Parts: sequence; C-alpha cells; structure tokens
Amino acid sequence: MSSLPELVEKVEVVCQSAATFLAMIRKGREEEVLKRLEARAKATIKIGAALAKFDYKGHSLTYVAPDRLIVRLKDAGTLEDAKALLAELLA
Repeated sequence: MSSLPELVEKVEVVCQSAATFLAMIRKGREEEVLKRLEARAKATIKIGAALAKFDYKGHSLTYVAPDRLIVRLKDAGTLEDAKALLAELLA
C-alpha cells in the first residue's frame, strides 16, 4: 500500500517535454518527507532548511520549503511515472 496520498496532496505537470513535475507536500508532513528522501536518495545540495536537492537512480528531486518537491525524471516520462517514483521513494 502506497503512503503517497498521505504525504503528497497532488502531483502536477510542470513541463512534459522536460519530464518535470511538481509535488505539493501535505501540511505537517514536510519533515517526514524529508527524512524519507534523506534515507533513500543521495543529497547533493542542502541550503539550510530552505532548499535540498537529491539524486535517486539518476532522477533529480528538489525540495523547496515549505511544501514543494520538484521531480525531474532522468528520461522522458509521464505524470504516472513521476507518481510511481514518489511512491517508491516515500514508501
């Protein structure tokens, strides 16, 4: 069972051709999402609590405080691919 709906309010397409998506983290779940990202993905940049960038299997994830997560897939992908990646990472 995916914990994605509990942690992420919605996932939207930012730019389909660049395989870039925006996930809105549910209010009050930001710390939990960050902990799960830190446990599974490689942190590449961290600027205080405002911004953190992660790499996971070649995919780029950028946390922008207070509640946004930008997902950039390494290859072309769909909204469903982005949701599947988030479900895997945040399980």
